[in-house]
Amino acid sequence: MRTFAACLFTALLTAAFAPAGAASATGCIAIIGTGSVGSALGPRLAGLGERIVYGSRTPADERVQALVTRTGANASALDQPAAARACNTLLLAVPWTAVESLVPALGSLDGKLIIDVTNPLGVRDGVEVAIPVQGSAGEVVQSLAPGARVVKAFNTIYYTVMAVPATAGGPVSVLISGDDAPSKARVAALATGLGFQPVDVGALRTARYTEAMALLLVSRLVSGQRPFDFQLHYWPPPKSP
Repeated sequence: MRTFAACLFTALLTAAFAPAGAASATGCIAIIGTGSVGSALGPRLAGLGERIVYGSRTPADERVQALVTRTGANASALDQPAAARACNTLLLAVPWTAVESLVPALGSLDGKLIIDVTNPLGVRDGVEVAIPVQGSAGEVVQSLAPGARVVKAFNTIYYTVMAVPATAGGPVSVLISGDDAPSKARVAALATGLGFQPVDVGALRTARYTEAMALLLVSRLVSGQRPFDFQLHYWPPPKSP
């Protein structure tokens, strides 16, 4: 099992021999957070040929290193700022309560794509609770990293379905909100590769609506009701008169 020191040495060695002026690991995805969501998406994204760098508060922890091993030979784990520096794409998969302090601590995120999977919600006394935010969590992340390209996606899907889409029993939509078309196309391609149906729902401000949908899903989970997934489809084109 690889140690944190070995992973860090590999990352530094890669940077040292990168072409002049090139980012050291532009093709990798830094998954910030190694909980249920990060652990579900990381190995599956690696299966698409993406190089995964996990960003963890405790990258040498046995659980994190087991996740690295499960993800594949090209995966590694670093502390969260180092992982964010290493890759041009970040997948933000941490509890909402950590976001406000974490994102600024990652350093400059200018020009990077941030796939925001967070939802401003919690559970208290067995009941779902919305956490008030200005607009949406996606817009707050954008305000914390104004030079980044933030795309809200994957936030309406339970982590077990992220890991094994077939458990949903049918097609599942990944609802994509963002202001940068190429970034949304990149996320849509990842969603398709993972077996989901990407749906561009509009500008980043529409994340406030998909985050409310996530709250609805969580309300069913915590109340013991039969959970569901979301599938959106476009209306058929109007028939000619």
